[in-house]
Amino acid sequence: MKSERCKTMLNMLVGTALATLPVACATEASGDQTTQGAPEEVSTIRLTAAQQEALQSEVIGHLNDYGKGTQIGINQVSFHDGQTILILPLPGEAKARTVDALITPAAATDCHGNQQGWACLWQGTNFTGMRLEHFNCETVVLASPFNGSTGSIYNNQTAGTQTLVLNGSSQILNASQAPSRINDTGVLNRGQARLWRVCG
Repeated sequence: MKSERCKTMLNMLVGTALATLPVACATEASGDQTTQGAPEEVSTIRLTAAQQEALQSEVIGHLNDYGKGTQIGINQVSFHDGQTILILPLPGEAKARTVDALITPAAATDCHGNQQGWACLWQGTNFTGMRLEHFNCETVVLASPFNGSTGSIYNNQTAGTQTLVLNGSSQILNASQAPSRINDTGVLNRGQARLWRVCG
């Protein structure tokens, strides 16, 4: 369920020619806390009406990728009571991040606030494109765009725990052992990726 803050923010986007969003929606389902920082450290997002509409349309297109999803931010969808979170890049940006993320080089490889137990998959190499965050130990059937491109992985589960990217025949395309950040999974034919086994 969206927080009242999130609802207010989303309402700001409707019928507004230009939206200035200095903070993100609080992700209650996943237990995230909104980042607090000095004003110069926190991003200010300015979206035109066309950008807002395009982003919202893209978010809606992903609401059922991993079961019935709930929009928890202008570029975030939560599935399975916050155990799976999809984050889309903001308009004009190459790397997915929450609106309240500090603009630092480390943010490029952030995986659910770097909380241990989470694993993240990026659409592109060098941690670009959409980001899929997952907590539970299970096999995830990858939806678009990850079933066509599995570029980067941050495995921040318990030390020694693996995540596996598999094809449709459950053959291993990539294996990563926690803790590790891999900016290129090495999966040459990214279109073969179909499954992501967390705690493989």
